[in-house]
Amino acid sequence: MIMPAPDSPVLLTLRETIEAIVASCDDGDVWDRYAWVYASNGDTLIHQRFYLSSAEDEEDLLIDESGEALPPFAAERGLHHYLEAATFADALIVQKQQKPLSELDDYAAALDHYVRRDAFLDLGDVHSGTGDVPALPGIARHLATEYDLQLAACPAERVGDAARATAHLLDISVAAALARCRALPLVLGERVDTPRCRQIQQAFAALSLPLQQTIYHALPWQAEGNRTHAA
Repeated sequence: MIMPAPDSPVLLTLRETIEAIVASCDDGDVWDRYAWVYASNGDTLIHQRFYLSSAEDEEDLLIDESGEALPPFAAERGLHHYLEAATFADALIVQKQQKPLSELDDYAAALDHYVRRDAFLDLGDVHSGTGDVPALPGIARHLATEYDLQLAACPAERVGDAARATAHLLDISVAAALARCRALPLVLGERVDTPRCRQIQQAFAALSLPLQQTIYHALPWQAEGNRTHAA
């Protein structure tokens, strides 16, 4: 499930902060949704509390006693700049590429390394940037949710409508789409991202034709939600 940006500022755990960043990766809008990640002082990273600021939050800043310019919410709670949100996301992405089944402790180590060294943690298995990350059962390949979508059933009188929608979505001829719609199940998307998933769902929702959807979450602790269901 996509986690929306909070309506009002809140303090988050590290796990909640990572989940919020991942949710914004689903729509590709980390840079638009969040500006900075602020953190509390003391304790280990996993026990700290975090605040995700928006661009608007960064417009009216307060100067704390150490001369640091902070949004009022951060200043009032004694928080400090931790990482820019986009950099925070990049550290998670690199960690995910190297160790797809990273748990919370792994992401904490990757973030801590970046803050201390100003460099990504190298596990000796950095991918070359080709995007060839292994597809693990139940887990998204990248730091964003992925979906499989298929049309499992279609009334005979709706096959033509389904074929036209399929032809448009898959950029194939109507004749080819018609043949596929007559030989169900029809795979409409495999490991597609959230925007593409919505596009496919909306096209078939307009026809009142339900699709089967399988969700692949980016984070292992979310994997319990990886079930196939009607969408």
